[in-house]
Amino acid sequence: MATTLQNRNNESPMNVSSKGLRTWTERVSDCFWFLFSLVLFVVLGPFSGPVALIVLCKLGLEESVHAEPESIVMRN
Repeated sequence: MATTLQNRNNESPMNVSSKGLRTWTERVSDCFWFLFSLVLFVVLGPFSGPVALIVLCKLGLEESVHAEPESIVMRN
């Protein structure tokens, strides 16, 4: 699971009350998305493993039309 950190800077003029409201809604939104992602991870986590293994096996069995690059051998 990847986590992204952002720094949000708004350069538009705001009065004090709207800035406080915006900060509060951003906190609530961040908490909601964190909890929602955590619940989905916990609920779907055990079921995603077998699906990922099946997909990897099927991809490994398919014939590739692309040629693989030659390996690099380093000699001293």
